[in-house]
Amino acid sequence: MDLWNNLISVFANKLNKTQLNLLGGVEKAEFKDGKLYIHTPDSIYRDWLKLNFEEDIKKSVAILLGEKTDIFYIVKKEKEKEKEERKINEEVKEKPYILTNINPKYTFSNFIVGSCNKVAYASCLSVAENLGKIYNPLFIYGGIGLGKTHLLHATANYLLSINPNANVIYTTADTFMSELIYFMKNGNVLEFRRRYKNVDLLLIDDVQFLEGKERTQIELYHIFNALYLIGKQVILSSDSPPKSLKGIQERLRSRFSSGLVVEVKAPDLTTKLNIISKKAKEKNLNIPSDVKLLIAKTINTNVRELESSLYRLKAYSEILGKPITLKLAREVLKDILELKNVEELSIEKIQKEVASYFSVNLNELLGNSRKKQVRMARQVAMYLARYLTTKSLKDISKAFRRKHHTTVLNAIEKVEKSMEKDRKFKLTVEFLKERIMSL
Repeated sequence: MDLWNNLISVFANKLNKTQLNLLGGVEKAEFKDGKLYIHTPDSIYRDWLKLNFEEDIKKSVAILLGEKTDIFYIVKKEKEKEKEERKINEEVKEKPYILTNINPKYTFSNFIVGSCNKVAYASCLSVAENLGKIYNPLFIYGGIGLGKTHLLHATANYLLSINPNANVIYTTADTFMSELIYFMKNGNVLEFRRRYKNVDLLLIDDVQFLEGKERTQIELYHIFNALYLIGKQVILSSDSPPKSLKGIQERLRSRFSSGLVVEVKAPDLTTKLNIISKKAKEKNLNIPSDVKLLIAKTINTNVRELESSLYRLKAYSEILGKPITLKLAREVLKDILELKNVEELSIEKIQKEVASYFSVNLNELLGNSRKKQVRMARQVAMYLARYLTTKSLKDISKAFRRKHHTTVLNAIEKVEKSMEKDRKFKLTVEFLKERIMSL
């Protein structure tokens, strides 16, 4: 970061406090082979930096290093994605699996990794690469719709991609119990045991449903022991950790805990945004950034709800023949968005952020100054107040100390026209919009 700080210091006198803070978002800058490489957190930040400060950065390099240079931007998320794709190159072809019902669509490559699930993800990948040698059994627990089933299927798909002859069984606790009852009625329990003991990888989902099922637990215990003794892999999932499972035999809970127990937590904001972007891309759905933020900040249940919201938006957009906007999203998703848990943006907060960004005094912004910088800041603030809040034009005009709401309408129109003509201005407004929404 020393190089980056030195580069900024050359033109720091041109910047306000907000801009200086935003430039701190660069993760690293390095000079190699006559080229400057700047590491940015995402593509939006890269575009903003490139359009607003690239010339200043080039001049700084010339002053500090005594030579001109080309600038290359390295986006962290894109770099991580490329690294993951190189590591996990697995295209699982659909084929009939003996004794399996693995979903080929669930793979490691399309699982969104975040701080909430990275331990479970890494554990499953390690198990798939070292079957029966580490983390055996692997016990994954967490709430509904957080990706436990995806990870189980992904582990199976990875194994089958490197060893198509592997014998894999995926089942749920309910199905396991139903099968046992069927074989018992037909007097063929030995065949049931033989079926489950002849596997390389056994995956059992939702083991909490075995609570109170004594005979099923006895059979699972013996099958588990037989597989463990010959080095075969077992992975289980549940909504609770082993110690919290009531109505499960102590010896079985002890077996569940004997390997590695990992938790899958509810996704954080960044992970939810990544999930929404990934699912929207899969559905060829154009979702504006502000709508993504609204969904990510207000749906706090599980991943399935995030996906469901996208299906609903897509359907309404197509039926009504309207593009997906923040207004449409609020209306269509009002029954599932937890808006009561999110403090609505105030016009005052928008005014302060915009004034700070444009280095304008707040009193000037709310006054009658005709300076170009002040006028631009005022118009952008009015536009964002209309776009990011549910306030009426009358309320907005009052907040900006204007007598008529037509002033606000004119400001919105000017900003929209400027955004159409000037890409740099449009990017600035979009950057401010995302920054304010994320506060």
